[in-house]
Amino acid sequence: IYNSLTYHLKKKNIERYKRGLYSLAAKHGRTRAFSKFKLANKLVLHSFVSFESALSHHGLIPEAVYAVTSVCLPKNVFFENSLGQFNFAYSPIEPFYLGVEYDEITKVKIADPIRALFDLIYIRRKLYNNTSDLENDLRIDLNELKKILKQFKANDILHLGELYKKKTTRKLATILIRD
Repeated sequence: IYNSLTYHLKKKNIERYKRGLYSLAAKHGRTRAFSKFKLANKLVLHSFVSFESALSHHGLIPEAVYAVTSVCLPKNVFFENSLGQFNFAYSPIEPFYLGVEYDEITKVKIADPIRALFDLIYIRRKLYNNTSDLENDLRIDLNELKKILKQFKANDILHLGELYKKKTTRKLATILIRD
């Protein structure tokens, strides 16, 4: 098996995304392109797409995000392969999959917009005083954020901010409710 794998990797018949995770090369019959989000879920077993990738997916930030950013357990990991860069960062939330949506059609686990925003603020460790600071720094669409916030209860947002056990996320929860 190992000799055959090595042979086909050298001939570029198959692509390696990480040790133990391969696919047929596009020139040899792979008919569909891979979803980067689906590959990110496969690269690290206990992970889901979050941070800038999820915010862009949900339409909260206008920038294109080229590296797929995800939350994982238990440590930070980085992969680079033919499909791009994949960053995985730890998040202390318990239960781990709180605020994560699973799309039955695409089979992708992705954070809802609020969870993705809290994950990003937790990692960046930046304190915001109001939503306009948030808009200026992250270029978040405040109208879209207001629409999304209407779907959540104030207590749920405050609870999520507390789960990170950081001043930055607690402050974010209060400004989201206040503003």
